Amino acid sequence: MNETAPAYASRFWAKWDKKGEEVNIHLLEHHLADVGACFEALAEQPTIRDRLAAAADAPLDETTLSRLCVFAALHDIGKVNVGFQTKTWDPSERGRGIGKAGHTTDMVPILEGKDRDTLAWFTDALGWYEMLDWDDNEGLIVSALFAASMSHHGEPLNLDSSKQAYPKIWRPFGKLNPESQVRQIGQLIRHWFPGAFVKDAPPLPSASAFQHMFLGLCTLADWIGSDRERFPYCDKPNGDYFEKTARPAARKALKEMGLDIRKQRDAVASPDFSDSSRIFAHIPDFAPNAMQRAARRIPLDERLAIIESETGSGKTEAALWRFARLYEAKRVDSLYFALPTRAAAVQIHGRVKDFAAKMLPDCDTAPLPVLAVPGYVRAGDFDGRHLPDYKVWWEDGFGGGRRWAAESSKRYLAAQIAVGTVDQAMMAALQVRHSHMRAACLSRSLLVIDEVHASDPYMRAIIEALLKAHLGAGGYALLMSATLGSSARTRWLAPSRRAAAANRTSLDDAIAKPYPSIAVRDEKGERIRGVGANDRAKKSVRVEPRPLMDDFAQTAKIALDAARGGAKTLIIRNTVGYAIETQRALETAAGDGEGRAPLFGIGDIPAPHHSRFAASDRRLLDAEVETALGSPRSRESGIAVVGTQTLEQSLDIDADLLITDLCPMDVLLQRIGRLHRHPANDENRPDGYRTPRCIILTPFAGEDLSPLLKKKGGKTPTAWDRKATSTPTSAYPS
Repeated sequence: MNETAPAYASRFWAKWDKKGEEVNIHLLEHHLADVGACFEALAEQPTIRDRLAAAADAPLDETTLSRLCVFAALHDIGKVNVGFQTKTWDPSERGRGIGKAGHTTDMVPILEGKDRDTLAWFTDALGWYEMLDWDDNEGLIVSALFAASMSHHGEPLNLDSSKQAYPKIWRPFGKLNPESQVRQIGQLIRHWFPGAFVKDAPPLPSASAFQHMFLGLCTLADWIGSDRERFPYCDKPNGDYFEKTARPAARKALKEMGLDIRKQRDAVASPDFSDSSRIFAHIPDFAPNAMQRAARRIPLDERLAIIESETGSGKTEAALWRFARLYEAKRVDSLYFALPTRAAAVQIHGRVKDFAAKMLPDCDTAPLPVLAVPGYVRAGDFDGRHLPDYKVWWEDGFGGGRRWAAESSKRYLAAQIAVGTVDQAMMAALQVRHSHMRAACLSRSLLVIDEVHASDPYMRAIIEALLKAHLGAGGYALLMSATLGSSARTRWLAPSRRAAAANRTSLDDAIAKPYPSIAVRDEKGERIRGVGANDRAKKSVRVEPRPLMDDFAQTAKIALDAARGGAKTLIIRNTVGYAIETQRALETAAGDGEGRAPLFGIGDIPAPHHSRFAASDRRLLDAEVETALGSPRSRESGIAVVGTQTLEQSLDIDADLLITDLCPMDVLLQRIGRLHRHPANDENRPDGYRTPRCIILTPFAGEDLSPLLKKKGGKTPTAWDRKATSTPTSAYPS
């Protein structure tokens, strides 16, 4: 070895950074201690322990949990190879042709037995054969959990790869001796977790769901244990590091992040904790309706329930009430509220934030609801901004703690309360990086999926897999919709697709089902209970079909006449292209100067509302649409708002007139739900718009739409695919 090798060349490191000429390292054994301690702290949480046991389908004793801590601590054992250790050196200092190496995939040839010499000393130094006694399946379960721990970078380790053995990186180099380091680590894990090595303990669970849950928690432990603010670098050997540094730091970190909520639960001793008059005190004159009262009475043992009730009937508050009861009963620690659109998530986040402030108002560990929408960095009332080196600047000067989960989309589901788009939850059931961590974090939560009817076949298949895994791990879920079909309800509640097919209902039976209702799963698949009327006045909507789907100018004229008459007019088009053309027609017809009709936009710049704007612009548009169409009415004059499906679901917006493209009936009912949504606004509606009115834009005159179902040259004819005649400009995203 070259004499100019770094000063730390005799010590094995796990983390390092360089400032100028100064290199700082964190010793490998210290990082393994950090992550092992973080996993131990996670496993101490009652709900996480329950979810692990549910995934294992067996109770977990202390020995099993200690053994899982050992596997978690060994997650970076592959960093003992000299190809990894010398990659921070100058190339001329490495010598003997040793190249850079990783620490996970480079373990594969050893695990596969391609490098038998290394495998022999590695297993002996680690005490592997003693660990095989933890397994009653010839070592397969121990091997699987060990491989899972090394999959902590977000994707499972491929043990059937074509990667060739590279023995040189596992041999001594200079003062670095991998075998000696592995032997030291083998002794340390016995000192840190002595309970793992007791004799005659139950064998490790073999369920694959248990291995998936372990991997997710191990990954989470590594994320926490790699936080330099909480685990400062230490480059000096320290025999007391685990007990005096790693373990206290891990427990403190979980409390600050809101993953350890045991102190928070001490504030739930109040007998009126889940009383509606307390947790909804921020809503003036709140009185639970029939549906909300029924939601509160859903038995705590029911892991899956479906609420069906009309738009604007308070399903959001019903879901929050359900969460408060489950939290109070220690059935869940957290909440993920999944919405179909970004705009809906932004709006519901505000409502959930107010609820959380009342839920635990006097507790210094009260949750800060995270907005789980990529492009936002928001926790509670505070916004952050990403900086270099994975840092985040928060507007009030504070960071970390309960805002930790908001700083990366991969950590959203680790928040105690998060409101976001449904895709963030779906990624816990997809083969994407860090799906195991997402699923493990989500298992603690009541998963609420709003507008579940909006799922297309692809999304429905993913959500079905998500629910199966979530409920199988002991989690809770609540699905909500105003327009869920009978067959869809049966599909969600049936224990299998075969059972769903066997339990199909006739049209007459479907019509006879109660509405509003709450449904839960039983042995036959579903049990539906009507909840009675919600004490809301019936809304009769006048529907007018107009063959104007392609006539952007005439559509714009109708909208402008209504806006000039003081009406808040909402125009929902089926495609972004049609929304843009409608917006162009509005701007052309509105003209310039003082007589220009009020058009939705930001400042003096009119704009449509759709999904293709940059994240920063979407934030502005989402906030402005609440101002334009929110409740109570915030503008005296009318306004015309053009949007797409981003404005049709879960939004608490109130329009006087709705203009919409022809669409499926369940979608149409959702759009109509934005029309005259709040009776309190009825007195302030302009003349001519006191009665709810919906104009449906159709492709052509007449009631026979069958030509749209015919194929011509492989394409659907007429208006659905017809391109607008005007020339696009760069002023609009496309």
